[in-house]
Amino acid sequence: MSHRFLGVIIAVWSLAVTPLSGGGPAAISLKDASGKLVEPLARQGQKATVLFFLTTECPIGNLYSPEINRIVGHYKEQGVTCHAVYTHETLAEIKTHQREYKLSLGALLDPELKLARLTGATVTPEACVLGPDGKVLYRGRIDDRAVKFGTVRLEPRVRDLRLALDAVLAGKPVAQKFTKPIGCYISFPEPSGSSLPKKSN
Repeated sequence: MSHRFLGVIIAVWSLAVTPLSGGGPAAISLKDASGKLVEPLARQGQKATVLFFLTTECPIGNLYSPEINRIVGHYKEQGVTCHAVYTHETLAEIKTHQREYKLSLGALLDPELKLARLTGATVTPEACVLGPDGKVLYRGRIDDRAVKFGTVRLEPRVRDLRLALDAVLAGKPVAQKFTKPIGCYISFPEPSGSSLPKKSN
């Protein structure tokens, strides 16, 4: 499975807040680890929804497991719902990963990349904060501990996701809506019938 993850990516970000389309937030249903259909973006009383895009094999994503758990616990009572989103793993791999890293948030299976496409996520680990109306209020890194692939600070200098959530919960705009995550590619299939030539080295 290592061929899926090609190293470091610095994503290209849009300048505007990204609205969700295709029938609205509630139109997306994904299976969780128990096989139950979940509408992660539906209005269910939450003040915000956080999607953590993860893979089982990305070392940077695995490094962030304790901080993800801390964020889930800290913001749960404040009306924030969190989901881990896996795009390519099997159910068995996801259950093993959640158990080994003691992840305290539910897992969603997104093999068709519905959430990745709608939010613009391209990297793992990457966090997306969405409001009740389905708009992406923040997308990017969890914090700035990962300087580059293989280089990680002991402590972050900027806790980007926490700052974004604090702003949203206070009813304020997020100061830095998009940040550049460091991690592993999410593998998107090439469009069928594409006539564009592949780039050569």
